[in-house]
Amino acid sequence: MPQTGRKKERRRHARNAISRNVPILWEDERGHEELVQGRLIDVSVSGARLWLPVKVPARALVTFNCVALAVGGRGTVRYCNAVKAGYEVGLELSNGTGWRDQNTDLRNLAAGVSRTSQAAQREASTEAESGSDSERPIAPEPPGSKS
Repeated sequence: MPQTGRKKERRRHARNAISRNVPILWEDERGHEELVQGRLIDVSVSGARLWLPVKVPARALVTFNCVALAVGGRGTVRYCNAVKAGYEVGLELSNGTGWRDQNTDLRNLAAGVSRTSQAAQREASTEAESGSDSERPIAPEPPGSKS
């Protein structure tokens, strides 16, 4: 049965929209390094989409670095599609881009807060059960005993 509606998202990490000019370096078919100014369109933990003024062959190694966002790396061109006045290039970076998945960060933060809260509750419960010496009631002395 054919699939209807939108395509299922197959990416492992969410893309985050960015619009930053970045220098792009790649090696052409002849082995010469080429350097152009491109634009970082979006980024994820393991990939990026760039706009370039020139066509870059599939499977070419491309390097970019956006100092302002502390992201970049060396990746492989997955696609290069013609768009208005240039090309959109998809990169896969096996060592990652340096971008942090904010959803994962939030889940980790929530888990840490939960663990801290649970530990504080256990500690408060233990203190309440044992109490301190000043809070313990003094047992009455049995009749006939001398102090």
